[in-house]
Amino acid sequence: MSVFRLEAAPYTKVDSRYIESVDLTVSNIGAEPYEMLIHGYKPEGVFHVGLIHVPVGAVMSIPGLMTQYSSFGLLLVTNYHTFHTTGITAHVKNHGAVVAVFTQEDFTRMH
Repeated sequence: MSVFRLEAAPYTKVDSRYIESVDLTVSNIGAEPYEMLIHGYKPEGVFHVGLIHVPVGAVMSIPGLMTQYSSFGLLLVTNYHTFHTTGITAHVKNHGAVVAVFTQEDFTRMH
């Protein structure tokens, strides 16, 4: 299992004051398919839960995760043993315009 976590809060590297929504892109750069659980949460509770299958070589889009300028966390968990085969891009938006792009390198990673 590999785990990716991105946290957003006011006045931090990922400053939630400017983030209305997030578009996620997940790519499998490994030799085996896997599943990924995507969990988005805010202080008020969970705002997104999804499970996707990520085939070898696939690029999967998860658009429009609405954060509404609140502090939030994204937790992505795969059933694969290493995080080296997963590419992640998070386009964070304010009023539909991309204001920052974060990759798997910006996520806290564990396996």
